[in-house]
Order: sequence, then structure tokens, then C-alpha cells
Amino acid sequence: MSLVRPSLARLFWVAALSATVAACGGSDDDSAPAPSPAPTPAPSPAPGGNATLNGRVTSSTDGSAVAGARVTAGNASATTDANGNYSMSNAPAGERTVVRVNATGFGEGFAVESTAANTTRTANVRLQPVGGVTQGAGSGTVTATVSGSTAQVVIPANSVVDAAGTPITGNYSVALTPINPAQDVTAMPGYYRVALAGGGVGQMESWGALNVTLTDATGRRLNLGSGKTATLRIPVATRSAELPPSIPLFYFDESSGLWVQQGSATLHGTGAGAYYEGSVSHFSYWNADRLLETVYVNGCVNNLNAQGQAAGAAANVQVTSDGIDYSGSSAIRTDAAGKFRLPIKRGGKAIVAGFLDGKITNSVTAGPANADITLPDCLTLEAQASGVSIKLTWGARPYDVDSHLRTPDGSHIYYASKGSLTQAPFANLDVDDTDSNGPEVVTIRRLMIGTYTYGLRNYSDSFDPGMTGSPVRVELNYAGRSQVFGPPAGEVADSTDWLTLFNLTVDARCNISVTPVNRWSTSDLVSVPAPVAASYCTP
Repeated sequence: MSLVRPSLARLFWVAALSATVAACGGSDDDSAPAPSPAPTPAPSPAPGGNATLNGRVTSSTDGSAVAGARVTAGNASATTDANGNYSMSNAPAGERTVVRVNATGFGEGFAVESTAANTTRTANVRLQPVGGVTQGAGSGTVTATVSGSTAQVVIPANSVVDAAGTPITGNYSVALTPINPAQDVTAMPGYYRVALAGGGVGQMESWGALNVTLTDATGRRLNLGSGKTATLRIPVATRSAELPPSIPLFYFDESSGLWVQQGSATLHGTGAGAYYEGSVSHFSYWNADRLLETVYVNGCVNNLNAQGQAAGAAANVQVTSDGIDYSGSSAIRTDAAGKFRLPIKRGGKAIVAGFLDGKITNSVTAGPANADITLPDCLTLEAQASGVSIKLTWGARPYDVDSHLRTPDGSHIYYASKGSLTQAPFANLDVDDTDSNGPEVVTIRRLMIGTYTYGLRNYSDSFDPGMTGSPVRVELNYAGRSQVFGPPAGEVADSTDWLTLFNLTVDARCNISVTPVNRWSTSDLVSVPAPVAASYCTP
């Protein structure tokens, strides 16, 4: 029997479920909007001392390790090994410790972590490949572009100086790295935190960003001289349905780890050719953003034992939000009681999930709401770093792309059979999305021995663009590692609705191996092994 999936009915059901979650334990009264909460006070820097920072540096393109990257935090430094890993035992402790990463072929990357003396924190950094490099001379106007993108910067003649303020008259390089927060909100450093003009810290949402780096022939950093300006074009990239005709510009302050508002930009072009244009007086990450009116998600995280039972509060878990109908994120760590209070966009929807030392929680949808939300159930943190999370995002079209997971015993996890994390098959479609962008999230809590197969279906059956042009992006996270998958060549309009991306094979000790499949098909997933009796691995 074919299963009919009425889109309008699904949309109504999703809206109803979101409203239910928003209302549970909270006071969400849409008829009487609550005033915007006061800005979060800016935390005081922690007293002196050192912390240990460990992490992994990867490419945003495919999740592969970036070896030889230079990682610095204050006076501490390290170089990533062949697996992209680094460790620094003398990083400065503070409320916002800024970690900077530089690697050949990539835009500069940052992580911002809250650290205390004599503690250890994980600070992973995902680097964006440089979009384009333009050579120019300081004595002439330089126009730098990125092929296939509206990203651009125009630097007037005699505007560039070195760190000492000496004008550059010879050749220099301009590296442009466009950032697409609609596809990956974590591509932006600093968790979208803003230094408010009146003091305190707020949140913002993005309509796209651009990193501009100037260097001379020896690799020295250059910038605009005092009183000089350049003109930026930032490609529009957002999950929001709104395109403001004018929008504030923010730059990333590399010393404070916060975004700072400076100037504005205006909208030009339409569709894929849309961009925001504005003038800037220095180069860094520049973001076309707007301050958020926020509500707070109140919740808790519980540990699970090896049997999957609640085992007490989980402290120090990093809980994050990922906007569904806006491009923004936020983060907070749980307190000693496992509780958290996380800002999201007022009236918006977001995915809420947590992680700690490679271990992951389930994901839930919060909002929309005009007042603070209390989640009805605690998030649950796996006992060991053996779970799997798969996140799908895509563009404005196709409207509906679906995740499909086949488990080793033949169970099919998708929108009509979402599974469960508390009983077999211990795999679940935590978050489903039907109206562009995603994210959709599949979590596997207890691993079966054998092979899982994951892929996508273009449920909308539309190809203007299809999954290739959208493009779809799938991020696989397991055992503290990540891989990123995108569409291969070969999509054919009206005949390739399905894309099988990878097989994930689990042995008896919960070791995972991932084999890309990358095959288009007309119906259902391919390369799916014959089902076997369910048995579960032991780490």
C-alpha cells in the first residue's frame, strides 16, 4: 500500500506539536506579548589562571581533518596533528576564551569557550575554505570577487597599511570567504553573541557574512588605514522568509569574542543574486545581521546509565540552539543541577540539543513562543560517546527533503515511522521539517551490530533547483568526530528523487566505519544490506 503524505496536514500537525511544546510548563500567551527580556549582563572575566583546551580542526566541506593548522589562545599555541587534533595546557582562563585557528587554504577560524582555571574544555573549530584570492597593488583600486558568488570587496587605492600603519604600495592578496549561516549556523564564530551599546550581551540573527583577509607577500596581515573605507557585498544566506531592505552590519571582535554593530548595508539584486552592500573601515568577519528579541528555553539534562535509565543531573553540558526559521544560534552550559536557560528568537522555532566530550543528547524543537518556554522533559545524555547524530539542511527549495534511515534489522526511520530512543530500534527522527532549509535530525542512541544506510528523498519532487542546486548538506557526528556529505553529480530532473549517501557499519565493540555510497535512484534507498536479527554492541 502506498502511503500518502498530505503536506498541509503535516504542517498543521507540526505547528500544533510546536505550540504544545511551547506551552508545556510555560506561560505562552500570544494574545498578550511579553516585553523583551533584559539583556544578559556581560560576564566579568574570570580571575587569572590557565585552562586546558583540547579540540579538533576540520574542514566545513567534508568534515575531514585539517593537519598543520596553527591554534592560538592568548600566549598559548599548538599545531594540529595528522588527525586535526590539538591540545594546549596553558590557555588563559576566562568567561570568553577566544581560540584562533589559521591554516593554508582556509579562512581564519575561531571558537569562543568559557573556561575556568585548572579545568579542561573542548573547543572544536570548523574552517571554511577560502572562496577566492585576488592579487592587487596598494597604489591602485582592487576589486576582489568569488567565482559564482555575489561576494565582493572594492578597496580604493592607497588605503591599505601594515600593522605599524605604514602604507602598502606594492602587491598584496585579498582572500574572501563567504559564510552561509542558512546551511550551517556553526560556520559563524561566537554563537551570535553581541556586545550591546548600553552594556551586556545580546543575540543576533544573520542574513549572510563575509570574511576578508589581506596579506602581503610574506604573509603579514594588512588592513585599512585610518579614515579609509572599502565597499563589501555580502551574499544573502538566511533561513528567514524576510529580506530587510536595509540591515545593520556587525564585525567579530577577535579580542572579546563578541560581535559589534558598526554601519549598515542595503539589499540589492534578487533570488540567488541578492546581496547586502555597505562600507567598512577595517577587515574581519562582517555580518549582515539584526539584533534578536529573545525568549528563553528553560530545561535540564540528565545522564543516562549503560541501561538507558536516568542517572542524575548532567553538569557542564554545552546546550545549543539552531534556528529553524531564522539563522542564529546560542549556547550555554548546564549548572550543577543539570539546568539551563537558553535564548532563542521570540516567535521563532529552534532545535535544542547538547553535547559533552563527544557524548550527545537527543534533539527537541522549541517554539514558537512570545514568552519563556519550559521543556516538558529533560534532554538525556548518553552514557558513553557511542551515539550517532545526523543533521540535514538544505536551501529554500525543494520545500521538503526527507531523511531516511534503514537499521541493520530492517527498521525504517522516517517521517511516518519516527522510531524511539527508549526502545528498539533506539533510533529516532528527533526533528522533522517540511517547509525549506531544515534542519532535520536523526539520533541513534544504542547501536545495532551491522550496517545502517542513510539517504534522502526529494519529497517535493521539484527540481528548480533540485537537491544538487539547493544544495543539501548532511552532517554526521559520531564518537566526537564529524563527516559532511553533499550531493554528487548525476541528479536528473523528474527521475532521481532519492539519494543514498552512506552506509554506517558497527562492530561488536561499537566501532564505527563509514562508507560513502553517493548514488541517485528513482525509488527508495540503494545499497541496503539484507536485514539481520537485532543485536547491540557493547563499548
